[in-house]
Amino acid sequence: MIINLKKFLLSDDLVYNVSDRLTLKDEKFLEENKLNKEIEFDGKFFKVDKSLLLEAKINYFYSENCARCLQEFENKVTAKFNAIIVDELDEDYEAEDMQILIKDSYVDLEESIKQLVYLSMPMKALCKSSCKGICSKCGINLNTDKCECNDFVIDPRLEKLKTLLK
Repeated sequence: MIINLKKFLLSDDLVYNVSDRLTLKDEKFLEENKLNKEIEFDGKFFKVDKSLLLEAKINYFYSENCARCLQEFENKVTAKFNAIIVDELDEDYEAEDMQILIKDSYVDLEESIKQLVYLSMPMKALCKSSCKGICSKCGINLNTDKCECNDFVIDPRLEKLKTLLK
């Protein structure tokens, strides 16, 4: 996603709003992460003193297997980020905000958004918060079927007492 900031930089405006859909072209990246091609971008560019700042959020969808029931589902993620727009990248820059390079009044956000997607993907995702998972004995999906397994477990330290009841 390339944004032309020339009019904004020449104007007296202090804020420039951008809402758009970014279509990623990196097929390998899309396939590895099971991403939907389109990513919703909503951001604001701010002029602050002699700096240019970006405050934005992205929304994207991707397919994933539930961590409990192992069924595939589509997950939506919203990630917010802040960035400073710079003429030259500083390798020693260690702030929370990203650095995004500006060239001839154009800002290319695709690489930054790809990095943000990597960082914002959940480690474990659930198809729904009330997911029951699968039975540890028979492997049946407890969301769709009822398990007939015996859940009664005797503490091995007390198992010898069972013989006294005979």
